[in-house]
Amino acid sequence: MARNDRSGVLLPDSAPRPFHLLAKPTGAVCNLDCSYCFFLSKELLYPGSRFRMADGLLQTYLRQLIEAHAGAPEVVVAWQGGEPTMMGLGFFRRPVELADGMKQPGQQITYTIQTNGTLLDDEWAAFLAKHGFLVGLSIDGPREVHDAYRVDKGGKGSFDRVMKGLAALRRHGVEWNALTTVHAASQDRGRRADPPGNGNAATSSRGRDLNPRPLGYEHHDARLPVSGGLCSPC
Repeated sequence: MARNDRSGVLLPDSAPRPFHLLAKPTGAVCNLDCSYCFFLSKELLYPGSRFRMADGLLQTYLRQLIEAHAGAPEVVVAWQGGEPTMMGLGFFRRPVELADGMKQPGQQITYTIQTNGTLLDDEWAAFLAKHGFLVGLSIDGPREVHDAYRVDKGGKGSFDRVMKGLAALRRHGVEWNALTTVHAASQDRGRRADPPGNGNAATSSRGRDLNPRPLGYEHHDARLPVSGGLCSPC
């Protein structure tokens, strides 16, 4: 037996149904002002918006996401930004509670979040560890590499705040990986651009990817130090 997916492709009944979707609860809003980021300006497309996912929308999103995974053994609830932790920890307690009540018998809910790490502390890390979150941490390398472009609204580097957040994740045993942008400050440094303390080119605590595609490094054209190329999503 076979079935057609929404694009008309013929699939065997045994084909898995899961898919991967990233939700941005703060839209493009971020507490950093990375000079290579293409996404910050998207705020201007929605004048007057609060850029906060409402509870009603959250419930609808989760219900539709889980219903669309009917028969699938796992549903991935993935958060991205902007900077999603700006929603506050209370916001993320809610979807965990909702999804647990919506999932089908025998179905597993897996949580991931991509963050710049600057707002993470022990309370955040304890919550992330308790619910098995995989955390993607945006970090470009040692201080002089990271702070070349990943700065806050006042132009100050964010490296020390990221490392403080990473230390909290490590204290609580949270699974994490690194999302690194390759740019003019790091293109000739190779292994030396790895996040400190990660050893020989390691980009995660255990090796599980946040997305179903390789994401360890993205490239930002060194000839275009402020615009063009790709950047970390938060």
